[in-house]
Amino acid sequence: MKKIVVTWIFPLAALVIFYDSLSDWEPREHWGVLFAYTLLTIFSTFAPIRTLNTILTLNNAVIFSGILLFGAWVGVWSAVVETLILAFLIRSNPVKAMANIGQLVLTIWFVGLFKNSIDHVPASTMLMDLLLAVSYWFINIVLCGLGISYFFKTNCFTTVQKMAKGTTLTYLLLMVMAGIGSRLFETYGLYTLVPMMAAFITMSFVFHQYYDSMNKLQQKVEEVKTFNHKFLTAMAASIDARDRYTSGHSQRVAHWGREIAKDIGLSATKVEEIYVGGLLHDIGKIGIEDEILNKKGKLTPEEYDKIKQHTVIGYEIILQAGMFNELLPAIRSHHERIDGRGYPDGLAGDEIPLMARILAISDAFDAMVADRPYRKGLPVEEALQEIKRGSGTQFDPILAEHFIRIVHRLPCEELQSIIGIESIPQKQLQEAIR
Repeated sequence: MKKIVVTWIFPLAALVIFYDSLSDWEPREHWGVLFAYTLLTIFSTFAPIRTLNTILTLNNAVIFSGILLFGAWVGVWSAVVETLILAFLIRSNPVKAMANIGQLVLTIWFVGLFKNSIDHVPASTMLMDLLLAVSYWFINIVLCGLGISYFFKTNCFTTVQKMAKGTTLTYLLLMVMAGIGSRLFETYGLYTLVPMMAAFITMSFVFHQYYDSMNKLQQKVEEVKTFNHKFLTAMAASIDARDRYTSGHSQRVAHWGREIAKDIGLSATKVEEIYVGGLLHDIGKIGIEDEILNKKGKLTPEEYDKIKQHTVIGYEIILQAGMFNELLPAIRSHHERIDGRGYPDGLAGDEIPLMARILAISDAFDAMVADRPYRKGLPVEEALQEIKRGSGTQFDPILAEHFIRIVHRLPCEELQSIIGIESIPQKQLQEAIR
């Protein structure tokens, strides 16, 4: 359906609207208006406003002023001129170009119809212009978002939502200024063109400087994020390095946690938090003696009690550091059990934070398949059976089901590269999951 709308209805609608506009373009008394809007369109096409997420052309303001002063036929003319300029300069894909002009012309047509329907409403001109500006903005981003979602295979609602958040204030400011300029032109004539053009140029320059600064700030933020990620990865590696049998454990726990979080549909921010939580979940082992961590035999009950303290030690380290407080549940509660028999707080069911429930499965799986001083790692199929057996008692049953499906989807080669074990026959893996 999306393909039909974007590649057929948009271009066909544009052709019909072009044809309908010819009767308004032909009269000699309209040629001066068309010439003036040709010049305005050429100027505005080469003076875009750059935002953080997109580029807004000033021609939207030119088009909107044409609709307000003369009707949709002037807006359509301006759209045609802009399309011809961009087609010559960019030489874009013909299908995309036709879809783009189609959505723009449809926006103009819809706003023109709306204007005609409210022309005789007894209300303030400024209020009506604002209403038309909002309608132009809304219709344009919906139609444009539909086209983008088709060509780039994204969710239409999400695309429109991102466009609305990224352009709302700048877009509406352009429309409002176009409305004010139009009404000044109605009252004072051509004398208003020079100050209005100066205002648009100034606004374009100011926005360019502002968003350029924002882009640089965003780059710095990304650099800090990259540094933090490398630092946390190094910290996790240093924790694991204290025990040669747990080398890479924290990174694998973080990996599986991230995969579960993505599979259940958490936001990108939450997914990243869970990944970092996996990296740091065992940070409390810094406070456990090497003799216990590296003991080759089975731990005594007293030694096991000391090992269990790593959750509280890690919690206190992060709490006192005053950083990464969002990771505290992952560090303190990843050994809690759904049945309430875990540690350190004996939490049960939904009392256990979601982040901790996710990492509990990741941690247990990696611990089972990895070699330990006192035992050989379990085969993947047996570890998955243990996850299934613990579903509802040790592990969250829904999350356990997601995790098993995640492992099941992985090719054998990719799975063995993640967990670092010998080749796993796919047939055995599939049989274990059934």
